[in-house]
Amino acid sequence: MHREEKTHVLVVDDEPALRGLLVDALSGNGKLVIESAGSGKEALDMAQRKKPDILITDLSLGDCSGLDVMENLRKTVGEVPSVVITGRDDVASFSEASRYRPIELMTKPLNIARLQETITKEVDRQANQHTEASEVTEAPPAGMMVEKQLRQSCAELSGAYRSLSEQISRNNHVIRHQHELISAKSDDDVFRLFFQMFVHESGQSVFGAALVCDAEAELRVVGRFGVPGPDSLEFCQSLSEPLIENLLVNPQSQIIEVSEIADCFDPSIQRFLPGMTVLAVPLIPAPGEMIGMVLLYRKGEQPFCEHDLEIAERISFPTAAAVRRND
Repeated sequence: MHREEKTHVLVVDDEPALRGLLVDALSGNGKLVIESAGSGKEALDMAQRKKPDILITDLSLGDCSGLDVMENLRKTVGEVPSVVITGRDDVASFSEASRYRPIELMTKPLNIARLQETITKEVDRQANQHTEASEVTEAPPAGMMVEKQLRQSCAELSGAYRSLSEQISRNNHVIRHQHELISAKSDDDVFRLFFQMFVHESGQSVFGAALVCDAEAELRVVGRFGVPGPDSLEFCQSLSEPLIENLLVNPQSQIIEVSEIADCFDPSIQRFLPGMTVLAVPLIPAPGEMIGMVLLYRKGEQPFCEHDLEIAERISFPTAAAVRRND
C-alpha cells in the first residue's frame, strides 16, 4: 500500500442491515475505501481482484464462517488484519477466533465508536509501518524533512486530541453515574447502575455478581446480572468463593485470568472457565472496611483491559458509599 493510497476495507456480513450499518459507520473516514460482501464466496472473489488491507467479518456467514474467509485469504492473498464480529455467546467460537489473532473481537450489539477507533489505529499502524520500511539512508531534502515533521506533529496532536476527548467523555460519564447513585433507593438500584456503566462503556456482553456482608460478616451473593441474562445463583456462588479470599488479601480492583487458577474452583463449573476473565471490585467505604464486592466477568469475549480497571477504581468508592447509605 503506497502512502498516498487509501486503505482498502472489506466488510463481510450476510445480514444486509448490519452490513449497511458497518459501511455507513466507516464511510466518514476519508482515508478508507470500503467494499462489502454478503457471503464468504463473494468476499473471496473480491479479494482476488484487490487484496484488502483490513477485513471486517461476521463470525457466522450464510455459506461459511468468518474464520474460513480469514483462512482462505491467508492461503491465497496473504495475511489480512481482521476484526471479527459475533452475536453468539460461545466460548469455543471465541477461542477459535482468538487463534487467528484478529486485531479485535467484538460482540453484538456493536460499539460503533470502538470499531471506528480500532480501524483508525490499524490504518495509522499500517501507514507508520510503510513509512519505516520505505525510509532510505540518503538524507532527504530540507523541504521534505519539514513536511515530515509537520505531518508527525499533526498526527501527534490529533492523537492527543482524541485521547483527551475520550478522557473527557469518560469523566462526564462517571460524573453522571455518581449523580444517579444519589437517587438509588436500594442495593438493587446501586448494582444495576454499576452493571449498566460497564455495558455502556464496553458495548460487550458482561455478566456479574454483587456480594454484600451479612450479619455474620460473611460475603453473600445479593444480586446477579448479565446480557442476555444472569447466570444461576449456584454458578455465581461457586465462581465467587475462591475469589473472595484473594480480594480479602489484596483489597483493590484487579483483573483475574480465571483459567490460570482454574483448579481453585468447584469442578462443576470448571468447563465454563476457559477464556473467562474477571474484574473483581472491592467495596470499601472507609479505610480497612470492606462491606462487599462486585465481580464482573466475560466468557471468552475481549478480556477486560486497563480502561475497565480505571473505571472500576473510580466508581468503587461511590458505589460502596451508596450501599452503606442504604443499610
